[in-house]
Amino acid sequence: MIPKRALCIHDMSTIGRCSLTVISPVLSTMGIQVIALPTAVLSTHFGGFGTPVMQDLTSFCSDTLNHYKKLGETFDCVFSGFLSSPKQIQIVKDAFKLSKSGIKLCDPVMADHGKLYSSITPELIEGFKDLCHHSDIIVPNPTEAQILLDRDYTKLVFSKEEAIEMVKSLGEKYNNIIITGTKFDDESVCCVGYDKKENEVFLIPLNYTPVSYPGTGDMFGACLAANILDGCDLKSACENSARFIEKVVEETYKTGSDTKYGVHIESMLKYLIK
Repeated sequence: MIPKRALCIHDMSTIGRCSLTVISPVLSTMGIQVIALPTAVLSTHFGGFGTPVMQDLTSFCSDTLNHYKKLGETFDCVFSGFLSSPKQIQIVKDAFKLSKSGIKLCDPVMADHGKLYSSITPELIEGFKDLCHHSDIIVPNPTEAQILLDRDYTKLVFSKEEAIEMVKSLGEKYNNIIITGTKFDDESVCCVGYDKKENEVFLIPLNYTPVSYPGTGDMFGACLAANILDGCDLKSACENSARFIEKVVEETYKTGSDTKYGVHIESMLKYLIK
């Protein structure tokens, strides 16, 4: 069988286990061919290492996409994440056209824990809102979900009723939604999803580990894409992805390693093999 192909438009942070350095092995292990299109190359991610060295690759992305068009390349999935300039919004929208019958998955990487990332500008925020309209599935965290709804994004804890209203509002505005890692006022944590075709809201409870690692959202998105490409519905794909992230976080937490280096994905990929 010929592997399905995913065009992954994300940054490459060389230290910190996030973005393409975790997306690529997850998808490959799950049988999906990765075509990596880096939006920027960074010495580290933005959390805990000081200011990283960053090389914007907007021109490279544009030229590469034009080359793909000339070659007539198509993809079963286009998965976008961190964008380093507003011009890259249009590049992703153009890339989506190369996956007409495939999955268009957007992780609107803007913020977390109630704070914007330092590289995010008002123009990029508006660009992400536009990009989400062109996506089949979006996977914001709770902070990003509130930004997309023009709400107070500093709120960190929600009632279940508030979370359900939030995901429904996003579903009305966009398409299929999964809000990752949503904390409730009863101290539980869930992924909160909305399947637009079924008009269904679903909650996937998580075994919460009191720690935060970079890159887990990127891994979740990769797992989600692979599960859907394998024929899972949105809810099942979300649950399968959440269970894997749980396992990786739990095992990494036991080691007591510095969180800024991310989860220990290397020893956990075996759990993704069919």
